[in-house]
Amino acid sequence: MIVVLDVEKVEKKGLWKTISSWYRPYEINVRIKKQNKISVLYLQYRQYRGAINYKKLYPYTIGYPKTILCDPQLNLEYSPFQRFHDLSFQRHMMENFVHMLLRRLTAASGSHTVCFYDPMGEFPLMAGRLLKELPTLTVLTDMVRFYEIESERVQEESGAGFIITNSPERLSDCQILISPKRIINPLPLTSGTIVFTTERPSVPVKGIVITEYHPIYPYQYRRLLPKGMDETLFLSALYSLCGIKDLSKLIPVRCSDGYTVFSPDQLLSQGGLLRKSPPWTPENEPANFNVS
Repeated sequence: MIVVLDVEKVEKKGLWKTISSWYRPYEINVRIKKQNKISVLYLQYRQYRGAINYKKLYPYTIGYPKTILCDPQLNLEYSPFQRFHDLSFQRHMMENFVHMLLRRLTAASGSHTVCFYDPMGEFPLMAGRLLKELPTLTVLTDMVRFYEIESERVQEESGAGFIITNSPERLSDCQILISPKRIINPLPLTSGTIVFTTERPSVPVKGIVITEYHPIYPYQYRRLLPKGMDETLFLSALYSLCGIKDLSKLIPVRCSDGYTVFSPDQLLSQGGLLRKSPPWTPENEPANFNVS
């Protein structure tokens, strides 16, 4: 189940509307859409006057999750709701996009320096899957012994292993950095480094920092998408709240640093990694990509 809250602040024009807003400070409209086992509750709150009355919204959500999709600027403090925020789907999109780029780079230009940043040793399986596209992978982590054991296991399975370090200086010649979680410590990167992560770093980071990954929205879920809602956010809710796990196989066709939208070739050219090769198109990639 998914709950979507759309708040529309209605400007009062004219004396009569100003007076009527004192008697009717808000209006709530409710719609429910269902598709197979997916149920989406749409709450439209037309705000004429005063603060949002969450107590009046709450009864409509009985039996539904209190984790809702809404405007990121909406203040939910002191309300019975919390904003949906789950990066599981975004991490899948990041990983799928990186796999596609690494295949593209290997075919076009051969070697490139790729590093994986996992300070607490939380994503060893993702690191191991990246070795499918690489001869070796440098892992920067504080959990050195843990990754040494993991490297032995991976080598037995595939013959490839990790270069493990706890020294950030080893990233000085890194061309591509992959960080599944938010970067909270300074890293010695260059302005040409392409950084793949899922949230804006909390410290300044040099390079092209990609945080958004956008697949083609599947047509079978088009009718459920609320008007004006970010498609990737809604797909994330379908994945996490409704258990549509096949969505993790989608391959993003573009990415963004929050300011500029890049196609795969535009991103690689911007980072100086791809100069002469046939242009990339979505048709060159399979419709789905299974990283498991």
